[in-house]
Amino acid sequence: MTALLSIRDVSVDLSAGGWFGGTAPLNILAGVTLEIVPGETLGLVGESGSGKTTLARAVLGLQPISGGRVRFDGRDLIQPADFRAIRSRTALMFQDATASLSPRMTVGEAVTEPFAIHGVAVNNHRDKAAELLVEVGLPPEMAARYPHELSGGQARRVGVARALALKPALVIADEPTAGLDVSVQAEILNLMADLKDKHGLSYLIITHNLALVRHVADRIAVLYLGRLVETGPTRAIFADPRHPYTRSLTAAEPKPDPRKRRTDLAIRGEIPSILRRPNGCEFHTRCPLARDICRTQPPALKDLDHGRAARCHFAENTTEGGRHELEY
Repeated sequence: MTALLSIRDVSVDLSAGGWFGGTAPLNILAGVTLEIVPGETLGLVGESGSGKTTLARAVLGLQPISGGRVRFDGRDLIQPADFRAIRSRTALMFQDATASLSPRMTVGEAVTEPFAIHGVAVNNHRDKAAELLVEVGLPPEMAARYPHELSGGQARRVGVARALALKPALVIADEPTAGLDVSVQAEILNLMADLKDKHGLSYLIITHNLALVRHVADRIAVLYLGRLVETGPTRAIFADPRHPYTRSLTAAEPKPDPRKRRTDLAIRGEIPSILRRPNGCEFHTRCPLARDICRTQPPALKDLDHGRAARCHFAENTTEGGRHELEY
């Protein structure tokens, strides 16, 4: 199947501007390659500062890339005009749903604003706002409210309605359940799944919540220090993670059974600074499986079985020896 979104070897460098005692650029993303096919949900996971949101901004043209290529539905996105041309077919759900809504606009004005921005004619804005709100499980009369009158779950649903206004092909959701109660999180995830089936949407979901991606994602991509370290089908990665970092993330999932409570931390040490990236494998400073080769030679992203890939010297044989040594 032809990819809806293709990201090839994308890098993003930001100027330090002397803030950190030097003028060398900060390498935020380093050669990321990903694809999303129509109707697919890709979960992008990693610790805070791993470059997840920067990648999303680069995909939408909100952050200039330093190298590589972004392609959407067969079209190369190079100039600002290219990104503007596909803007109505993409949508962004912001991490802070309430803050993303203008306090001066009613809910009805907010969800119909995309039509005005893109010059799409609407016969009756009030009816259109009611239609969008009902689709995300909100009553039509909520169109008269202002953002400060909404709960967190209601604000999140308004964000979904606004994102879907122009019927995009791709929705990028940045931490779509952040700050919500567990029961409300489930409601939002089920809503997103229903809308995906109804409209044939593709999702790029950015999160550090592994329980979320286990529930909704078809595939997972794992970032560490702005570099892709593992990707593959969700079930396969949770059943048999091939990169020690991925294994650490899955081990860090909260266990509801108190009898299985861990007494140690799944991921040891602090994430290194992008100003001083470690030599060799950048995860070796925190990896319990690190060997001499890991400290000196950077591993390539290796293609594995069943559409999987991992950036580890021992990706092929972690099942045999690595997992036994990596105990939590």
